[in-house]
Amino acid sequence: MSQNVLRRRRLQISNPAEMSTPRKQKFCEKGICLFVILVAVVAGIVAVCVVTLTDKNLRQRVPSPPRLEWWKTTIIYQIYPRSFQDSNGDGTGDLKGVTKRLDYLQELGVGTLWLSPFYMSPMRDFGYDVQNYTQVDPLFGTMDDFDVLMKEAKKRGLRVLVDFVPNHTSNESSWFNNSRHSIGKYRDYYIWDDGVNCSTCPDTNFKMPPNDWKSAFRGSAWTYDDNRKQFYYHAYLDSQPDLNASNPDVRQELKNVLRFWLEKGVDGFRGDAIRKLFEFEDVHRNENGVLNLTRNLPGVYPVMREWKHFLDKYSHGKGQEKILIAESYGITNEMRDAYYEVDSIPFNFAFVQKLNPSCKARCIKQIIETSLDGLKEEWWPNFVLGSHDVSRIASRMGDSFVNVLNILLLTVPGTPTTYYGEEIGMKDTFYTYSESRDPAGLNYKEDYLKYSRDPGRSPMQWDSSTNAGFSNGTPWLHVNLNYPVLNVEEQLSKETSTLNIYKSLAKLRQLPSFTNKNIIFSTVNDDIISYVRSESGHPKYLVVLNVGSRDSVVDCRGPPLGVSSAQVVLAAGSSLLGISSYRMGDIADLQAIRLKYAEGVIFKI
Repeated sequence: MSQNVLRRRRLQISNPAEMSTPRKQKFCEKGICLFVILVAVVAGIVAVCVVTLTDKNLRQRVPSPPRLEWWKTTIIYQIYPRSFQDSNGDGTGDLKGVTKRLDYLQELGVGTLWLSPFYMSPMRDFGYDVQNYTQVDPLFGTMDDFDVLMKEAKKRGLRVLVDFVPNHTSNESSWFNNSRHSIGKYRDYYIWDDGVNCSTCPDTNFKMPPNDWKSAFRGSAWTYDDNRKQFYYHAYLDSQPDLNASNPDVRQELKNVLRFWLEKGVDGFRGDAIRKLFEFEDVHRNENGVLNLTRNLPGVYPVMREWKHFLDKYSHGKGQEKILIAESYGITNEMRDAYYEVDSIPFNFAFVQKLNPSCKARCIKQIIETSLDGLKEEWWPNFVLGSHDVSRIASRMGDSFVNVLNILLLTVPGTPTTYYGEEIGMKDTFYTYSESRDPAGLNYKEDYLKYSRDPGRSPMQWDSSTNAGFSNGTPWLHVNLNYPVLNVEEQLSKETSTLNIYKSLAKLRQLPSFTNKNIIFSTVNDDIISYVRSESGHPKYLVVLNVGSRDSVVDCRGPPLGVSSAQVVLAAGSSLLGISSYRMGDIADLQAIRLKYAEGVIFKI
């Protein structure tokens, strides 16, 4: 009863006049009214609570994270077609083979396939020497096969990226043939120069190259053409002449290529060798040691903007953004930012270039921080562990560490790219010189092992049957000898296998706490790196990885968490042992997280 009511009642009782005058008592003066009101208020509160708790529209809503573009939440899976699955027994993987394995890719949890070149090519560089950009090489099948692949991929909700090779063509392309004969507009489709006089060079019309620039595959970057009586420039093989990206006609031709594949339904492109698009205009500047004369020149960025705007214009109103990813080895953060400024996505090769056995927890933390440093809100990061151009991560870091590195890749901010076979821990395959196929290695003779890319391109290991289920014929490169025990079929049946851990990670990564740029590092020492991923209104996750060579104990109770225990949602031991000391659902003490070497655990807070 309120103080005001009590006061009024005291005043009424103390008034003698009213005491001497009989009157009819009112209902509320007996306290009944107040009791009824009290009951009504309580009932009302209960009713509101019941309605609020039972009506989902009135419950307090958990704030939803911002809606992200498809390419920010996907996992990209790179397929090197000639090594993925052979469908006709000729020993080379093909488009029908990729289609055959789409169910596997869907179950794996990846959302986007990136196909390395399958275009018409003499195959001097296994498809990166394109003869015709809009034809499928018979080695890989037909255009009908590609159409079926696209149709079946879309059925399964899978997106498709294709390689775009704008820096160079094959010397057997019609464009180059017309250019070497100076036919019409094709005359300036490539980089030509008269060279300089050379009295001792009868084989090249007494001329020598205009400078001492070197090819990435050894030797001069210039080759003399007898028809045109000039030298043409090639950053790679002499069978891969560089296109003249300064020529508007060339850029239009390349837009036509983009349009062709867009109309086939692809979701975007990965631009190959983008950093090599332009060379220093004065080709007579003879400074081979100065690398900025032939890569990452400023002209790259406006051309990338031109192509990305073309993609945007094409996709406008269709509701699906098309992406353009730039291969961008060896760039600074300033160069990275220049790519972002023109709406393209620079591939982040920091893990590829810097991860090695001596790069432990603090080193990995620095790589992540540097990669994220200075990114504007709209710039989305990405990470990749391997590709067709480098040694496999299991061989670079040791096969024990495949699990923790896959955890790392799929739990740091940004879009991850997985190279085929990384999900089962495939290793490099040894090839003798006579077995090798890669010109990048063969050109170096006795040093071929240092430069060959063949070891990381061995056929996918599907099962323990002949040739690991890759082909009924003789594979173009022989399968790794470890395939009877390291293959997809073997790992599917084991709960703690590298493959099943990857599948669990792919599901976990779709949670809001992992699909943003938020990362706060927790305890980091010589061996262990730990960090927290979070999203407002959703559970936090603590990722703890032992990337050292010894067992270690770490305390993660302090900032940014401030809790003493958490639930295990994923645990992975060494890729060799496959056993973790933690189990799913365990409530763990964060004061003493004990991890064996090459062990990783994810906790839900």
